[in-house]
Amino acid sequence: MKKRIVKVITSTIIIMLIPLIFSGCFNYNDINKVTFSTSIIFDVDDLNQCVIYLDCVKPYRSANDSSDKGRRIIYKGTGKTALEALNSINSVSSYKLNYSQTRAYIFTEKAARNGIKKFLDLINNNSEFQMKPSAFVYYGDIDDLLETVSTDEEYLGLFLNDLVGKDKYNEKAVKSNINYYLSNILMGSNTALLTSIDLKEDALDKKVEISGASIFKDNKLVEQIDNKDSLMYNLLMGTTKAGTLDIANPQSKENFVTLEILDGGISDVLKYDNKKFKLIKNINLEVSISEIQGKLTVDSSALDYIKVNEEAYINGYTQYIFEKYKKKDLDIFDIKRMVEMYYPDLDEDDPLANTDIEVHTNIIIKGTGTTKDSI
Repeated sequence: MKKRIVKVITSTIIIMLIPLIFSGCFNYNDINKVTFSTSIIFDVDDLNQCVIYLDCVKPYRSANDSSDKGRRIIYKGTGKTALEALNSINSVSSYKLNYSQTRAYIFTEKAARNGIKKFLDLINNNSEFQMKPSAFVYYGDIDDLLETVSTDEEYLGLFLNDLVGKDKYNEKAVKSNINYYLSNILMGSNTALLTSIDLKEDALDKKVEISGASIFKDNKLVEQIDNKDSLMYNLLMGTTKAGTLDIANPQSKENFVTLEILDGGISDVLKYDNKKFKLIKNINLEVSISEIQGKLTVDSSALDYIKVNEEAYINGYTQYIFEKYKKKDLDIFDIKRMVEMYYPDLDEDDPLANTDIEVHTNIIIKGTGTTKDSI
C-alpha cells in the first residue's frame, strides 16, 4: 500500500514538472521588450577611443498574428574602453539589448591595425557574448557598408552569416570565427587569421564580398592575403574541398581549361635534421574537367599534360607562398605549433626561419568531360 502511495505521489510530481520543462525562453510579452543584435562592429576614432556599432532588430510578435515583424535599429557608442562604449549604447536603448542572435563580429581596418585585444577582452569576458559568430576585418567606410547591406539584406549580421555559408565551397575564402581566433592566437607564434571583407563595384551598385584573409600577430593586423594567395594557402593547409583551377588549353594556348575540385586532402610531416626543419606536404586533389575553351581532344596525352602541368604549378606556387610569408616572419603555417607537438624537448627560438618546404601534389582527373566552346 505504501509503495502504491509513493508511486502516485511521484507520478503527480512528474506531471506537474512537465509544463516547466517545455516552457519556451521567450513569450510574446518578453520578445516585444528585447532588441536583438545581429552584428557588432568595432572601431576606434582619432582619439583612440573605442567605437561600437550594433546592427539590431527590434521584433514584434503578437498572439493574434503569426507573422514576424521587426524594425532595424543601428546604435553607436563611444568610450575610453569597449565596455564604456557598450554601456553608452545601453543608456539610450529603451529595450534590453540581447546578444544571443549575433551572427558576426566586424573589426574595421583601423581598429585591427591599432590592436583588437581590448575588444576581444569584452567578447571573452562578457557572458552574454557568443563564441560561434564569424569574425571579419572590413576594409572601407562603415557608413557605406551599412547602407550597401540594407539594399540586399535588412540585417548585416544575417547577411554575412548567409554569405559565409554560401562561400563554404569558395576555394579563395579563408574563413574563421572568434572561437578559432582566440584559440590560435595564444598558441605557437601568436599568429592567426580572420576573414577579410570589402565592397565590390557591381553592375549597378556595390556588393559585399569575401576577399582573402587578414593576418594578425600579437592581436594586431600586419598583413592581408589576397584572393590568389588565399587559394594556394588553403591548398597548403588542406582546407580546400571544392572550387576551380584553370590551366592553359594545350591545343589552344590563348584559351583555358577549367578543373572543378571534387575533393581534397593533405598529409604532412615535419622532419628535423642537422638543425634544420623540413615540412613535407602531400596535396591530393580529385578534379573533373568542367569547361573547355576552344577545341581540345580529350585523350590520355591531353589528360597527362593537364595533370603534370597543374601539379607543377601548384607545387611551385605553394612553395612561393611559403617563402613569401616566411621572409615576413609570419607563421601562418603553424610551424612553431608543429615543432611544439612533434619535438617538445627541442629548444628552438625561431623554427620558421629554419624551415624549408617540400610540396608534392597528386591530381586525379575523374571522368573526361565533354564541354567545349561553352562561352
